[in-house]
Amino acid sequence: MNAVRLPVRRPAHAAAVAALVANVLIVLTGALVRLTGSGLGCPTWPSCTDDSFVTTPEMGVHGVVEFGNRVLGIVVGLVTLALVVAVARHRARPPKSLPLAVGVLVGVGLQGLIGGLSVRRALAPEIVAVHFLTSMVLVAALVVLVDLLGRPDAVSRPPANLRVRLGVGALPVALTAVMVLGTLVTGSGPHAGDENARRFGFDPADLTAAHVLAVVVMVGLQLGTAVLVRSLAAVALLALSIVQGVIGSVQEALALPVPLVAAHVVTAAVIVAATAHLVVRTFRS
Repeated sequence: MNAVRLPVRRPAHAAAVAALVANVLIVLTGALVRLTGSGLGCPTWPSCTDDSFVTTPEMGVHGVVEFGNRVLGIVVGLVTLALVVAVARHRARPPKSLPLAVGVLVGVGLQGLIGGLSVRRALAPEIVAVHFLTSMVLVAALVVLVDLLGRPDAVSRPPANLRVRLGVGALPVALTAVMVLGTLVTGSGPHAGDENARRFGFDPADLTAAHVLAVVVMVGLQLGTAVLVRSLAAVALLALSIVQGVIGSVQEALALPVPLVAAHVVTAAVIVAATAHLVVRTFRS
């Protein structure tokens, strides 16, 4: 009787999944830093204070929250470094996997510098927005890397159906518009990370209306794509976006309570991952 052969989980693939999870988690902790008003809990960077690299009792809870996020950033960097090593040692790795892994490592390092710059510039909203959007790019890149390592025999093959190609290809564009407008809403709203942080100065109501319109367009594209593609990935993306829309509507109606805003931010990262997954699954087979 022949034994059943189970699929082999390559260390490089497992490392990519771990890096993806770590980058989503740091989006959550970064959101909590802002939502708890702890953005300047450590008032300088790279040390926490002028006299201490770590937080001190004088910094209170805000210092613990901010420094905790910095520690997780170091963990994310180490996980990503382990990913690069695992991919480099993987002899049967897909050709594009190592450059992509190195690119993610560079992006994580750059992300740390952007975070430090945001502290140095007293949480300037444009820097905080770039900080968040960089995380979204890293999440998407890691989804692609997970797919490359998990399906090494798949090749780039655009779908024959033109409507599928255009519909799926438009999803990242629509999502980018939603994310950028979302950062502008955040940069004009009350959760600045510190009560004295500068705001964009735009009308939050007008920006929220533009953000909602972009979401409606994106969900419409997702619905059309789900009808055309008829895959679990497309349906899951649509369901996630509907849930995200509900969370966004409720948080707005309840004057932006911290738990709902945190859920909104994390769900955004998951939607980025789901969108990248659908795109890569559609264009690689």
